[in-house]
Amino acid sequence: MRDADPLVIPYGTTGSPIDATGAIAAGVPVLRIDRQERRPLRLNSAPYPFAEPPDPIRLAALADRLDFLCDHLLSFCGLWDRLPRLFLELYFRAIATEIAANRPALAARAAAAGGIFDVGDWSFSALRPLPQAHLPLPPAEAGRPSLVRADFAFWTGRAVVAIELVGSAGLTRARAAALDAMRQGDVTIVEVAGAMLQRDGECGLAAALPAPFHRFWEGEALPSSPFGRAVLDDILVAPADDPG
Repeated sequence: MRDADPLVIPYGTTGSPIDATGAIAAGVPVLRIDRQERRPLRLNSAPYPFAEPPDPIRLAALADRLDFLCDHLLSFCGLWDRLPRLFLELYFRAIATEIAANRPALAARAAAAGGIFDVGDWSFSALRPLPQAHLPLPPAEAGRPSLVRADFAFWTGRAVVAIELVGSAGLTRARAAALDAMRQGDVTIVEVAGAMLQRDGECGLAAALPAPFHRFWEGEALPSSPFGRAVLDDILVAPADDPG
């Protein structure tokens, strides 16, 4: 697949996202990423297929906004999909842990911006997980690329990272072949053992994730939110005589 080709990732379904005509089925959420921009897909990257517009009053607190995003992403996991649901919950905890571990440096960046941001606002710079993502792979011969499902997919700006949650039974032969196909399609596979998640929690998950998942705010001049314009944008467009 050439860099000039957009990266099209349908997600949120365990079955095939393709209908009888070969198009993405109605109702299946899909993200189209311009690979040439080299821009990571972050929590603050729009759009989100929210069932209804978020209530800005109810989501005034940072923790409420992060919980809302986590719940939204959990809605794409089956109610009884224990490991994917655990992964998402621990992933959001790992974001908070990463922010806390780097609080002094982030506080200095917030102060340099005039104190208009809170350190926690950088949480939305974390990479955005796509549950039940169907990743396009180059065809072995002429024709449409095939799709291979990943438990979660992330776009770092340079590569696709797929998370494979491994249960106690390990990988089947068919699943191992699917992972090999993804690797041949330049997808980075991170296998995460369910037993490790249950034992080590967010710290174990953070240790299993590669470099782009750490210090995720690097490359962003200012934090922003997926729920509206950045605070700085609001300030820049405010009338000059606005007392606020």
